[in-house]
Amino acid sequence: MATGIPESTVEEIKTRIDLADLISSYGIQVKHSGSSIKACCPFHNEKTPSFNINNSKGFYHCFGCGETGDAIKFVQKMDGLSFVEAVKNLASRCGVEVVEKVDPEAGKRKRLYSLMAELAQFYRRCLLKTREAQLAREYLIKRNLGDEAQEDFIIGYAPNGMSPMIKWAEKYGYSLEELEAAGVIKPPRNASDSGYHRFGSRLMFTICDKQGRAVAFSGRQLIADKKTGKYVNSPETVIFKKSNVLFGFDKASGFIARSPRREVILCEGQIDVIRLHICGFKNAVASQGTAFTDEHATIIKRVADCAVLMYDDDPAGRKATIATARKLLKMEMPVRVVSLPNGADPDSFLSENEPAALQNLIDNARSIIDFQFETEKNKEDGSTSLDAINRISKSLLLTIASCPSAILQASMIDEAAKFLSLPVAALSEELSKVIAAAKVAPKVLSSSVEPQGEDQFTDEYSQPYEDEEIDDTEFEGALASERHSPSITEFAFMEFLLTREYDAEIAKDVTEFLPIDILNSDFSRRFLSTWLDEAQKNEDLFAAFAENLSSYEREWFDKIYIGAGKTEASALTAKDILHNFIRTLWIEKLKRESNSISANESVESGLERLKLSMNIKEITRGSWEEVARIINNLTKGEN
Repeated sequence: MATGIPESTVEEIKTRIDLADLISSYGIQVKHSGSSIKACCPFHNEKTPSFNINNSKGFYHCFGCGETGDAIKFVQKMDGLSFVEAVKNLASRCGVEVVEKVDPEAGKRKRLYSLMAELAQFYRRCLLKTREAQLAREYLIKRNLGDEAQEDFIIGYAPNGMSPMIKWAEKYGYSLEELEAAGVIKPPRNASDSGYHRFGSRLMFTICDKQGRAVAFSGRQLIADKKTGKYVNSPETVIFKKSNVLFGFDKASGFIARSPRREVILCEGQIDVIRLHICGFKNAVASQGTAFTDEHATIIKRVADCAVLMYDDDPAGRKATIATARKLLKMEMPVRVVSLPNGADPDSFLSENEPAALQNLIDNARSIIDFQFETEKNKEDGSTSLDAINRISKSLLLTIASCPSAILQASMIDEAAKFLSLPVAALSEELSKVIAAAKVAPKVLSSSVEPQGEDQFTDEYSQPYEDEEIDDTEFEGALASERHSPSITEFAFMEFLLTREYDAEIAKDVTEFLPIDILNSDFSRRFLSTWLDEAQKNEDLFAAFAENLSSYEREWFDKIYIGAGKTEASALTAKDILHNFIRTLWIEKLKRESNSISANESVESGLERLKLSMNIKEITRGSWEEVARIINNLTKGEN
């Protein structure tokens, strides 16, 4: 099989598993009536049993919602597991040994899982027992996070400096190289280098994968220091990918799958998730150190049928809400939004109100169309002019078009028509145009490495994303030359870089082919410089970078942070994506140079413009090897 698990093993597991017993082990009441076995379906809310179990053939079918499958699919749906994970889960229940194909990385991953589990407990002991952690203990008391929550979410404290980490590694038989591979330290490189403990003197939140294994950490600053940032997160490792880990999902998945509505709550922070779980909202999760991704949506879809978004009610939070909603709608999941009053987050709201008050807000949550209509209308200062309605309807239609479900589309169109005071037929016609355009419109990145000409190449790299436009007019206050807004290409490039933090191979090509001064915006140049420093030092530097930005630069950074991951939807490799960005950024630079040449008719000016035009065409149409040669010549001043 493609999974690496023999078909015979899968069949043996299915044979040994009693499906009715498996289903009842999830707390579902199974009723035997003659030869038939029935239950109330766990996948939709019903009072009369329509969920039929065929034990002899090993499959179930619900005549109410149409769900059908075998033991493996049942465990996948109930626990949010992949096929392989579900097979292994069932194998452990029935005593079948699963032998997969040899994986050369398996040993390394197993060591890292073991290291992270033991390290999480070490940080936990440090929080409980060391004098150094007193400030952390006081902080937890202040935030009303008691012992039970600390144990459940494995909250700890990271001691300061390298010495405790070296001693711990020696005691438990781990090497400094393994601690480095886990993203915990930067070991000494020579006699004068003492090394670096990434999380020293921080309150530690353990990040677990969907199976509950510790895979990463998030360390919170206890003493304000703008040089290091409030939070430091683990870099990506062989066991941790930000785009497919949701904080709290290991605890929430089973609860979501077994709840009547199969509804997930999505919020922003770790403490928000913990507070929600403490107060009984055990279906809460948060994306980890990155924008919400398509992978996150896929993971959630395995256990949830709908979602409630509970993000910050500020401009960045509203943008993130709409971007996240579109990804969930893409998975055919209805989305509702809770906007907490007075700028509260879930933690602060529940610290001042009873859980019933939040439940009331959830019960009366607004649809994403209602929320987005208000958001877009506020941008227009409440205007109902024709041009304002046109802009608002365009934004709403992009959201509706992201959902492939005809039923959800019809419902959202009907709702949007009421808000906009427009005929449903007119909006439906415009939606058809949006969907048709999305199928043929150029993406940010071409599906072909080789562009077919200058005009096509430039269009493919300068178009806004098909589901979310970048509107430079938001930054009209930045008028001075050093405040120029990044171009659309620069925004997209920075979003791409945020998905490839600490990537040495990408950093190598960026350093070789993209001098920082190629970028037109001062903000973009500082961003790239920070990214390269981060890649070289393998340290989280963007938290400090973000905290030292002006208000309009912070808006730009939030836009990039929210958009990060969109370029990952391309079928191209990361290297191909990077090379296409390099092409486009060089073309933008050469065009700026051409436009700056005096329009007089001198021979020198004409020759210079001709030379620039030839370079643009060669960079546009040439193979990467040819482009690399041209760029090297340009950087050396030979062209």
